[in-house]
Amino acid sequence: MRYKRMIILVICAFLATVILTLGCGNPAEEYVVKGESFLKLEQWDEAIAAYNKAIEIDPNFAKAYLDRGTAYYKKGEKDKTIADCTKAIELDPTDSHSYSLRGLAYYDKGDYDKAIADYNKAIEIDPKYTMIYLGRGTAYYKKGEKDKTIADCTKAIELDPTDSRSYSLRGMAYYDKGDFDKAIADYNKAIEIDPKYAKAYLGRGNTYYKKGEYENAIADFTKAIEISPKDAVSYNNRGFAYNKLGEYSKADADFKKAKELGFK
Repeated sequence: MRYKRMIILVICAFLATVILTLGCGNPAEEYVVKGESFLKLEQWDEAIAAYNKAIEIDPNFAKAYLDRGTAYYKKGEKDKTIADCTKAIELDPTDSHSYSLRGLAYYDKGDYDKAIADYNKAIEIDPKYTMIYLGRGTAYYKKGEKDKTIADCTKAIELDPTDSRSYSLRGMAYYDKGDFDKAIADYNKAIEIDPKYAKAYLGRGNTYYKKGEYENAIADFTKAIEISPKDAVSYNNRGFAYNKLGEYSKADADFKKAKELGFK
């Protein structure tokens, strides 16, 4: 989800601010600055090498571990991310970013309880950390705790009413609870904020389908496909909507396309 990328960007911005504030009195900071530059260029191995050097010079430099954990996360090495965040927390237990990044890594590994525990700690440290409510809400959603998802999304929206992802996730939770009108209202808001949010069109299309509004569903699935033409689910679901309207040739074409794109 896009909230993952946003968390990474926030962490990188935070680290850059710290570096500029502190200057380079500590020789290790010079390598953190280099690592930050490599992160921005998406050169993960080079960034890791720079952070390795920073840690070699100063083994108690918490920010170097956090930043290296970010590079490992971008490489898909979640266990190394967790190890670096754990070390950063050991050195500086007051930094919410280390908990949030570790929570994200636990989430990606499917360990939702540990992710929630870390998000809880991040929120305890920084109650206005908007994206962590979204992250925790996503973990609750995966656990099937839809009311908690709705509560966290509502808090995230309160803190940042311009984030389309919070509306979309809350819409998903309302959909699963059978409250289709509230789901549509949230998807409408997500699309109003981000007219190119393919998943919001897909979600709203699914909701219209459940309400029996098949033409509206087809319009939304078509828009989702226009934005994300390799999304097999949108083709498959549009096929079902065409079937409901008796347009069987169009339905068959969509089912065939969904299968070509890997839908099972």
